[in-house]
Amino acid sequence: MEKEIMEQYKKIVYYFGELLGPTYEVILHVLTSEKDSYIGAIANGELSGRSLNAPLTDFALNLIEDKVYLEKDFITGYKGTMSNGREFRSSTLFIKDPAGKLTGLLCINFDVDQYKYIAKDILSLAQIILPLNDLTASHTTPYIENFSNSVRDIILTVIDSKLLSPDIKLSQNQKIEIIEILEEKGVFQIKGAVVEVAATLNISEASVYRYLQTVMRKKEAN
Repeated sequence: MEKEIMEQYKKIVYYFGELLGPTYEVILHVLTSEKDSYIGAIANGELSGRSLNAPLTDFALNLIEDKVYLEKDFITGYKGTMSNGREFRSSTLFIKDPAGKLTGLLCINFDVDQYKYIAKDILSLAQIILPLNDLTASHTTPYIENFSNSVRDIILTVIDSKLLSPDIKLSQNQKIEIIEILEEKGVFQIKGAVVEVAATLNISEASVYRYLQTVMRKKEAN
């Protein structure tokens, strides 16, 4: 993304952050390549607890990996979930250059939780009791985004925690299967992912690269 264009999008982030108010998180992800990105600007990041150092979400990685931006200019109204269970209603605008290359993502996340509680209180006045999940169930989409503050958090949302227990000794095939799942989810597009995966699986970085090469060879063969 060209510097002048990025500066304009930064202004947009701060503008919408102030205009929409503290229940909306606005964030600009800048893609430096298909594998690397960074947060160029964020407004009201306290809603998700993210900062300029936070990685892309698993959902954003999948959008890039699946090249959804080639068919759509934006996706709206999908569900975002924090690790603490807090719920967002989220939308993503694909930022593309004149040639159609993806250069960034402009994301807006609306904190629906407080309004769900308000709606529940209002309905209770009429003696109508509904579970909180039912209050927005009819407006959900097939897309679900998990918000994470680190690569390790993303790994933990993708891989069964039982497999990552220190009491479990994984076989080589199990490690390769885990690497394959993480590769499919685009985790290795995140800077520093190899180091985090190695630490999480308690293996060397060289082993992660070796298993990743095995996965890629298998992928190319298919």
